[in-house]
Amino acid sequence: MELSKQQQKAVIHSGSPALVVAGAGSGKTRTLTAKILHLINTGHPPERILAITFTNKAADEMKSRLYKLTGMGYAQFPWVRTYHSACLVILKKHCELAGYTNPIQICSGYHQKKIATEVLVNSNLDKKHAGNLISAISRAKNSGDPLQYFDMRPRISSIPVKIYDLFTQYENKLIQANSVDFDNILLKTRDILRENNDVREYYKNYFTNILVDEYQDTNDLQDELTRLLLGEHGNLFCVGDDWQAVYGFRGSNVSHFIQFPRRYDNSKIFRLEENYRSADEIVQVANGLIDFNHDKMDKKCFSRKRGGTVEIHDFHSDADEAHWVTGKAKSLNAYGDGIPFDKMAVVYRTKFCSLAFEKTFRLFRIPYRLMGAQGFFERMEILDINSYLSASVFPNDDVSFERILNTPKRGIGPAMIKKIGAARSEGMSLQDSARIMVRERVLSKKIHDSISELLVILDDIREMTPDAAIGEIIQRTSYNEHLKKICKTEGELITKKENIEQLRFTAKEKFDILEYLEEAALIREDKETQDENDNSDEGVALLTIHSAKGLEFDTVFVVGCEENLFPHWRSIDSGEKALQEERRLMYVAMTRAERYLFLSHANYRKGQFSMRSRFIDQIEECISY
Repeated sequence: MELSKQQQKAVIHSGSPALVVAGAGSGKTRTLTAKILHLINTGHPPERILAITFTNKAADEMKSRLYKLTGMGYAQFPWVRTYHSACLVILKKHCELAGYTNPIQICSGYHQKKIATEVLVNSNLDKKHAGNLISAISRAKNSGDPLQYFDMRPRISSIPVKIYDLFTQYENKLIQANSVDFDNILLKTRDILRENNDVREYYKNYFTNILVDEYQDTNDLQDELTRLLLGEHGNLFCVGDDWQAVYGFRGSNVSHFIQFPRRYDNSKIFRLEENYRSADEIVQVANGLIDFNHDKMDKKCFSRKRGGTVEIHDFHSDADEAHWVTGKAKSLNAYGDGIPFDKMAVVYRTKFCSLAFEKTFRLFRIPYRLMGAQGFFERMEILDINSYLSASVFPNDDVSFERILNTPKRGIGPAMIKKIGAARSEGMSLQDSARIMVRERVLSKKIHDSISELLVILDDIREMTPDAAIGEIIQRTSYNEHLKKICKTEGELITKKENIEQLRFTAKEKFDILEYLEEAALIREDKETQDENDNSDEGVALLTIHSAKGLEFDTVFVVGCEENLFPHWRSIDSGEKALQEERRLMYVAMTRAERYLFLSHANYRKGQFSMRSRFIDQIEECISY
C-alpha cells in the first residue's frame, strides 16, 4: 500500500499512544487501514485488534479493504466495530452482571418515543415533550454520570418537573422489558467494566491494540470506555481532526483530542497535512477561516492541486439564491468540463433551507437527491414488519405488541387494548395478558379469534430465519392488501413494497431474528448519511453540513450563510465554545469541495431580513489576503 512519509511514520510507530492529526482529505482511512495491515504483518492476531469506527458503514468498508489486502474473511476481524456494536458484544456476554438476562432487547427510536410518551402522560405532562425528554436522557447518559448531570441540570425549559423523576420512570420501564436503549449499551458496558475487575482485566489483556477513528467526536463515556479497555502495553492509535469536530450538541468533547499529549504519557503526534481532495485555493481559504478559532491543534494543510474557485455571492432573497444556484448548476453541467449533477452538492446548516432548492430544481428539471431524510428503519411499513419480529422473540415488548394488535386492522381498537392492559398483574406484559385472556375465553368470539390468530403467527415465526418470517407475516396477515387500502397513490404503494423487498434482502444475510433485530437497532448510527432514495446516486445532493461530513464533491454550494442561521442562533447564545464549533462546521462544508466552492447569503429568508454571516466576512478577508 503506497503511503506518504508522514503516513508511513504513523503506521510503523509502536510502544506508546499515538494521535494522528489528519487534515481534511489527507488519507485518514488509508492510514488507519495500513496500520491494521502493518499490525497483522508484524504478528498481531487480527481477532485481537479492536478498531473503532464512527459508523457501521465505515466498519464494513474497513473490513472490505482489509479483505482485499489480506485475503482474510470478515469473520477474522470480529472487533472492527463501532463503540455501540463492540459494547453490545461485551454487554451480551456479561449481561447478568448488570441485572439483565439474555436475550437483551435493544430499543429502537420508535420504542424510545413510545416509552417517553407514556412516562409523560403518566405524569400529566404533554406528550409533545417526548423528543426533548429523550434528548435530555441521552445527553445525561453520554456524560457518563446521569445523576450528576441531572443534579446540574434539574429541569429543561419545556418540561415543568424534575427531569430525573421522569428519567427514573423511563429506566424502570426499560428494565421491566429486559431492554436497553442505544445509550445504555455504552453506559451498562462501562458499569460492568468499571465494577468487575476480572472482566476488565480480561479485555485489557485480550486486545493487543486499540484503534479509534474520528477520535475528535468521542464523548466522555466513549473516552472512559477506551481507557478501561486499554492494556498496560499502551497501544492506542487514534485518528481524527479537531478542525472537523462538529458533534458537541450530541455530547462529543473535542478536548479529548486536543489534550491527548497531556492525557497520555509518552504519546506521539503525527500530522497529515496534505489534502488530496481539494484544490489549494480552497484549502488555504479554509485554513484561514479556522485560524479564527483559539482551541485547536496547529497544522499547515496544503494541496498540490491548483485551479480551485472560491466565490461569495449576495442575493436579495432565498428565492433569488435558489434560482442562481440552479442556473449555475445547469451551466457547469452543460458547458466546459460538463460536471455531472451527482458531483455537485448544495449544503446548508438547517434542513428547512432545502425547500427553495427542491422547488427550483423541480421547476427546471434538475435531478436531485434529498439526503439525511427519514431513516429506512423508521418507515411505517418497516416498523410494522419489525414489530412482528420483535414481539415474537421479546414477549415483554409491549410497544411492538401494541402496534401489531390492530395492524392490519382486526377490530381491536384502543378500548380493547386498554382492557388487555388493565387485566395485567404486576410485571406482566401486554402479550402475556392477551394470552391469558385467550386461554380463559373472556373475549368476544371475533376478538378472541383475531388475537388467537396473531399469537399463533408470533409463535410460528419465532424460530424461522428473518427472511422466512417476514414472508410468513406478509402472507398470513394479508399485509400487501393492507397497504393497498392505506396508500393514496400507486407510486406510494410501489415504494412501500420496494422497501419491504429491500428489507427481505437485508434480512437474508442473518441466520436468526435476534441477530437481525440487533443489526437493525445499531443501524441508527448511520442515519444521518442515508438518502431518501436509499442507494440512488443520481442528481445534485441536497443535505445538511452534518450529513455531508466524510463526503466529497467536485462542486459545493454553501447556502444560507446568515447570522442566526449559520452560525445558528443557539450557538451564538451559548458563547464562544459553541461559536468555534459552528466555524468548524463551516470548515467541513468548505473542504467537501474539490474544485468549485460557492458561498451565498440572502438579505431576506422566509420573508424576514437577514444579516450576512460573520463567517462570510472572515472568509472574504482570507480571499483578499
